Formats: sequence, structure tokens, C-alpha cells
Amino acid sequence: MKKRKTASAAPAGARSAGGGRKLPGARGALAGGRIALALALIACLALASACTGGGAASTTAATTAAATTVAAATSAAETTAAAEPGAKVKLKIYDVPQDDDPESAHQEFAFTKEKAEAKFPNVEFEWTHFAPGSDYRQQYDQQLMSGDGPTVAHTFPYVDIQTRIANNTIADITEYVADWDLRSRGLVNSTFDEALSTPDGKWFAVPYAPYVNAIVYNSAVIKEAGGDPDKIPATWTEFAEMASAYTDKDLPRFGYLLLGSEWNAWTFTPWVWAAGGEMVRPNGDGTWQPAFQEDPGVDAAMYMNELIWARNATQKDVLESYDDMQNHFKAGQAAYGWGSPPGFSADDLAKFDQKQEDIGFFPLPAKDDGGRVVGFAGGEVWTMLPSATKEQRDAAWEYIQYISFDEEYLTELWALQDSLGRLTANPTVRNDLVEKKFSMASSWPAHWAKQMADAMAVAQPEPYCPNWNELKNEIVQPLQTIYLTEGISRDEAKRLLEECAETLYVKYPDAFVKK
Repeated sequence: MKKRKTASAAPAGARSAGGGRKLPGARGALAGGRIALALALIACLALASACTGGGAASTTAATTAAATTVAAATSAAETTAAAEPGAKVKLKIYDVPQDDDPESAHQEFAFTKEKAEAKFPNVEFEWTHFAPGSDYRQQYDQQLMSGDGPTVAHTFPYVDIQTRIANNTIADITEYVADWDLRSRGLVNSTFDEALSTPDGKWFAVPYAPYVNAIVYNSAVIKEAGGDPDKIPATWTEFAEMASAYTDKDLPRFGYLLLGSEWNAWTFTPWVWAAGGEMVRPNGDGTWQPAFQEDPGVDAAMYMNELIWARNATQKDVLESYDDMQNHFKAGQAAYGWGSPPGFSADDLAKFDQKQEDIGFFPLPAKDDGGRVVGFAGGEVWTMLPSATKEQRDAAWEYIQYISFDEEYLTELWALQDSLGRLTANPTVRNDLVEKKFSMASSWPAHWAKQMADAMAVAQPEPYCPNWNELKNEIVQPLQTIYLTEGISRDEAKRLLEECAETLYVKYPDAFVKK
């Protein structure tokens, strides 16, 4: 198998579970389990202290140019006269579903659009979406360079924020957060606070949607392949044996959908954790050392190679886009995949004659008996356009307050989501409403609540140290080479990862320092 150009479609799941597609809720008899589930996620995300640190400069020419352009635009905006009395404030929001998204997504958007426009008659909303099939980060930066972009967005994961603080591609929103009543009362999820602010007390984002991902499975596919879906693999060996046994590429039916495209560090990271390692390690002085080149990282990379070549347990094209990979799972063409079960809405699965009842979830298996099982925690946050006027920022803040923190709106939204099979497994970022949200759920299959809670209990937050995104970019090619080279030796794999680590030391000397 020769190495090919990576797929270009951005995995929406890198921003939130199921790609912003809403996650469905639990049967009425599981009210206690739902509450425990929500509390479990809050508890596990509270551990988000693995990587803390300041921001770092962007590595792409587009972002650097965008930062320069935005700085000028922001300066101009600050001197812009206030809007004339009675004039509407314009907000551009990229929340319109894609044309091929399920009908339930369009129904949910129509509800939000109607509610927002009624709530804010003084706002002129421009509803749109990013172009499908390309990197949303690059689109955002390109739009900034042209003086455009979403006025307010929940596009970025929290790990992006420190870098974007440094390159001025998001707005300073300290004036809103510093005296925020809900926050001062302890009612706002604070899991990612250090990633969203600076040591001198400035704020650039607030939480939108925490999530947990791990291994999803399709019990119908496993049964069809002669397996037992109740037998959860406890070790890498068991996982590989099962995935291999379930694979028949002529059908097609794949044991494990392996993400090898340009987003491969996203799913590689928890396998490194399961091997007992880390992707990065703090030096204790604000700098970090890459750790993925150590033995656990080499173990994880070689295991992916084993699944592809020795076990023949993956899809044919491991460099396909994340969306294409997920479509295999939705179509019932895979036993195991990546995500969380409620990320697959009932109507989305119905397109392929699949059922939510067949979808399940478990943490990544440990490398060996008695080892570490893990889930992967992340989440999106709200940001504002740096060139937005004061009037736009004020309106954007009111919009954020309504969409994420208004109890009446949220209650109506959750009722709609539940009726559509889209009630999310994410805890609401307003802490006092978590129990209420999960008490409204009625559409989850009975087994999801416990499975989600089990994965949440062992979830580890994605690092957000300086230049973390650049690290993920640099490791793409070495991982692809390791994955796609049949017969590669462990020594060669280790050399490639060590060379990648050395590159990081050279390119980002302020972030990565040998000790």
C-alpha cells in the first residue's frame, strides 16, 4: 500500500462529539443513571489539568497573515462610531446544517433560528455555514484575511484557544466574563477555564459543549460476523483478534475504522494513553517535552500498523476523510469505530436501515492485562470575531447567554431534541441544569447510560499546551508512514517519531524544550 495524499474533509467530531450532530438521551426508567452519567462527565472533565500553559504563535502563513489583517481591522473597528439609533446590529453565524445533514438537524436549526430572531428583534442575523469538505480552521483564517468570518461561533475546540489568543484571531471578551453573574455564582462549567484565559485575567472564550469519545460498536454487525457483542475486548490483543475476525472486505465489513487522514493525532492520542504514555510532558516551567516518541507512543503506532497489515482488520482506505469513515459505520459496514453512540442520530442511521439500539460504547482497551483503559475528553467553546464592533460584541454576548444559558430556551430545545432522537449526552455548561437536562431524556437505548458513564469515568482531557495543534500537524506524516508501510520495523517507527520530536524542538523552541 503506497502512501497517498491525505483526505481533506475536516472531522467535525474533532470539535464536538458526532460532528455537532446532537446526541440522543436515556429511557425514563434510567433517571438515576442519567444523573450519574452527567455527574460522572463533570467529575472526569474536572481532571483537565494535564497540560496547562500559555499560547504560542501560529505556524501557518494563512493564520499569520490573518492575524495581521485582523489587528488592523480590530483597530479600525474600535474607532468606528456607534450604530445609529434604531439600526439593527448584524451578526453572522455559521450554524446552518449542510444540505446532506439529517432532516432532524434542519428542524433543530429552524427552531433555534426562529427563537433567536424573536428574542433579538434588534439583530440582523446572517445564517450560513462553512463550505463542506475542507478544514474549518483554514476557512476561518481565510475569511479573516478577507475581512469576513462568523461574528460569534462555537467552532473551535478549547485546545485551539491559547494559540488563537497569541495570533489575535479571536476577540478579547474579558469585559463580559469578568463580571458574569452566572460564573460568579459557580453555575458555569469551569473545566477548561485555564485554556480559555490568560494568567493576567483576560478571557477569550467561554464553554459550549464538552464531550467524551472512545470506541463505538455495532452489535448487529458483530452478530452477523459470528461474534458476541457483549464480549468487550479488554486488551489490545483481544481487540485485534475480534476486529480481524469480524472483517470481510468483500462485503464490505470492517473490524475497526482507523483514522489515518490529517486528523490522525486525534485518535492516536488515546491509544498512547492506553499504552501507558503521554503525548507531551510538562517541564514545570511553562515549557514541554514531546513524549509520543517514547516506547508507549511507538507501541501505539506499531499497533495501528498491525491492525492494517498483520490483522487485515481495517477499512481499505485508512486515509479517507473522517466523514467517509463515519459513513461506513452508519451504513453498518463496521464492527468498531470512533465516537460516542449518541453521535449517531436515529434518523441518520435509518437512512442505512440501522438502529440506535445496536450501537454501543466502551473505553479503549488496555495494552495488556491490568493496564489502563481510557476515554478521550474534549469540547467546543464560544468565541467572537476580533474585528467585531462594540455593538456586535454586545449582541453576540447576549446571543451566547440565550443559546447556552437561558433555562426557558434550553428546556424547549431539549424537549425538541428528545423528540427527534437528538438529545445530547454532553452535560450542559450551566451546572445547575445538568440534572434537569438528563431527566428529560426518553429516547436513549437502555444500555447507553451505563456505557457512557463507564467511558466518562476514565476519560482524559486532550492536552492544550503551547503549540499543541502544531504538534498534531507535524506528527501526521510520520504516523501515516508508519501506518502504511508494510513490514516497517519498530526501530524505523521509533526513528520517525524521534525525528518529529526533534523538529518540534527546532520549530517551536519557546514551547518545547529538552530537560
